[in-house]
Amino acid sequence: MRLSVRTGANPGARVWVDRSALPSDLKFMPEGMNKPNGRIRHPTFGNKGRGGWVNQWTTPMWWDKTVQRHQPRMRAEVERVLGDVRRTIT
Repeated sequence: MRLSVRTGANPGARVWVDRSALPSDLKFMPEGMNKPNGRIRHPTFGNKGRGGWVNQWTTPMWWDKTVQRHQPRMRAEVERVLGDVRRTIT
């Protein structure tokens, strides 16, 4: 996960998954987790009978739903930080 914060005339914040930080075999996992019929293909350890790999199906739109559910808390935290900054500079 990465966070980017902009200040100045057009302030804002952005949270995203940085695929460059993921192992090469997991680069597309974030998109797979958010698809309506998403799946993650990953290795299993110690289970040689399945060829070492399995498909794991994801909850549809997992990322979007998770962010949406936590938006009120995220907004409150941003407002708190902005209040702290405002008090510091005035």
